[in-house]
Amino acid sequence: MHSEQETSTSLVCRYLDATNRWDFAALEALLAADVVFELPFAPPGFQRRIEGRDTMLEFIRTVPSFIDQERLHDVELFAFGAAGSRVVATYKSDMNILPTGLNYRNQYVSLFTIEHGRIVHFAEHYDGILLLEAMGGSVQAPASTGS
Repeated sequence: MHSEQETSTSLVCRYLDATNRWDFAALEALLAADVVFELPFAPPGFQRRIEGRDTMLEFIRTVPSFIDQERLHDVELFAFGAAGSRVVATYKSDMNILPTGLNYRNQYVSLFTIEHGRIVHFAEHYDGILLLEAMGGSVQAPASTGS
C-alpha cells in the first residue's frame, strides 16, 4: 500500500512538472483516455468541465498563448483512498498574463484520482476572481444597503 501511495503522488508530481515545462507528450502519457478535468470555480466564459484526454490536451495547449509560463511551486501532495488512489495537491502559481502584462498569483487545491497508473479525474480549485482581474476584468462589491 505504501508503494502505491508513492506511485500516485509521484504521478501527480510528474504531471505538475510536465505542466510547468509545457511537455504535452508527458501530459498525454499521464492521462487516461477518458479523463475528466474540472474547474469548478472558473470565471464566466471559461470551461468548467472537460471530458477526454484529447479535449483536455487541446485546452491545455491553448494556455501558453495567454500566460508566459505556469511556474507552479510550493507543491504539497497527500495520498489517501484505496491504495492511495486519490491525491490532494496544494500549490501556488506565479505567472504573467500575456494579453494584459499583469502578474497572476493564485493558490490551488486540486484533487486527482488515479487508476491503473493514469489520471482519470482532476479537479482544480482556485480563486477565479484573481484570474479574472489579471485578465483585465473586475468584480465590484454590491452597493451598501445602509443597514
